[in-house]
Amino acid sequence: MPRFILVRHGESVWNMERRIQGNLDPELSPRGRRQTDLLVLHLKAHLPDAVAAIYASPLRRAAQTAEQIAATYTLPVIQEPDLREMSLGQWEGMTVAEIQAASPGRYEQWLEDPLTFPAPGGEDLRAFERRVVGALQRMQAAHPGADLIVVSHGGVIKTLLCFALGLDVRFLFRLKQDNTAVSQVELDGRLRRVLLLNDTCHLNAGGGGVAARDVLTDAAEVADPAF
Repeated sequence: MPRFILVRHGESVWNMERRIQGNLDPELSPRGRRQTDLLVLHLKAHLPDAVAAIYASPLRRAAQTAEQIAATYTLPVIQEPDLREMSLGQWEGMTVAEIQAASPGRYEQWLEDPLTFPAPGGEDLRAFERRVVGALQRMQAAHPGADLIVVSHGGVIKTLLCFALGLDVRFLFRLKQDNTAVSQVELDGRLRRVLLLNDTCHLNAGGGGVAARDVLTDAAEVADPAF
């Protein structure tokens, strides 16, 4: 069955600061570039000739990650606007600490139930779900039976995983998708299966001598969704 290889972008400069990104457009950090280098080696070893197309969010952190991957496969990156991250309204550009100080408890409510407690001024969760699932279905229709790499964002990939698992999207924060982590789903008509979830073995392996601290995000950072 055709597979979607779902890749979250490398660490951005705002991921380093635990700053909410949403639809804003920071670039990859130096560590994010190193993470992506290791990801490229991993993908090429395990998917040498099996990829028909590479799709990406147009936001820089995803587009830069996708360009590094595409150079290895000699495929163009197809930008899909509906793969961009969820808009988080007034929180975009703020750090998690700033949000917690300004509205105690509000950020935690959002993590627990983003449908009931959306980010102020942000995108409706159901509309976001329709947007990203619609993008997935269009990609599948454009490449029937083919394996595709999709480079996007934490919120997008978690939403697609909820769709594949038959989970309500309000539970997306119960899933994890680290920087450059790989998840895989199979879609064949009504049959949907998750084959791989949040695989970061390319980072843990260290790429043949690269120190883990040079590529792994700190525990305090990955504890948050880091949109």
